[in-house]
Amino acid sequence: MTFFTEHKRMKAVLDLAEQLSIEKNPLPEALYTAGAGGFNIWCTPEDHPRGWEGLHMIAGAFAKPCESVASVLWGWENETITHVVLTTDAFALMERDARRGAHHPYSEYRNRSEDLEWSAEKIVWLFEKAGKVVPIIKNG
Repeated sequence: MTFFTEHKRMKAVLDLAEQLSIEKNPLPEALYTAGAGGFNIWCTPEDHPRGWEGLHMIAGAFAKPCESVASVLWGWENETITHVVLTTDAFALMERDARRGAHHPYSEYRNRSEDLEWSAEKIVWLFEKAGKVVPIIKNG
């Protein structure tokens, strides 16, 4: 295997993430943005991790109101993609809490179990929809 063939192996996943880009697709399942080494996962007022209820979201330049939840990067062993690395950051929750006067350490908003669980479901769905074997999901 080479880096090129491994990226090509993941092309169907990235192509689907691009088709389901929250930047331009208003469909409910469009919660992704594709990148070269993985993809990002976004949430909406209708589809979000536990704890994000009632959070004010705006569309901005995207197709619908949303907030960033997770980044998913290819996990490498030598020249082979063997897993994905999932990292979540609940910046929107941190900002909401700060506006309410509650200041918690950043570590309380990184890799919250609710965000990891919801994001893992979105990873599994994307890989299955793309017709690819779901890799091991490791938390970043």
